[in-house]
Amino acid sequence: DFIDVEPAVSDISMTADGMVITYEGIAGKYGLVHATHNMVATNDENTKGYFTGTVQAINDAGALEKSATLGLWSRDGTNLKVYGFDDDNSSRILHISTVDLRAKSFRARVWEIPVEQGCPRRAQPVGKYLQLG
Repeated sequence: DFIDVEPAVSDISMTADGMVITYEGIAGKYGLVHATHNMVATNDENTKGYFTGTVQAINDAGALEKSATLGLWSRDGTNLKVYGFDDDNSSRILHISTVDLRAKSFRARVWEIPVEQGCPRRAQPVGKYLQLG
């Protein structure tokens, strides 16, 4: 199952490597969320790249969780498509987002993958190949 979240884009800053986008708002069961994506372009046109960042959530009970986030992005005009993973303590979080830089809007679909299901099986060498086991 997934949830849809729409925190606001609170800041866009330019850096030597690209841009930094900060988001904040209420995100469903996660509560108050603040996130930063450090966007780095991988081509001269600045139409694609990768990002790293951090996410902090404070739920309604007051518990605070922080996690690293990373992924890939592409740009068409002022619109970004962002594909990312967050490394949470209890799960891995997959998010696919659209960001409108002009409107400063952010929409994400978020899936949780429990750690016990999200970890790949151990790879074992078999000759020059790997066998999952």
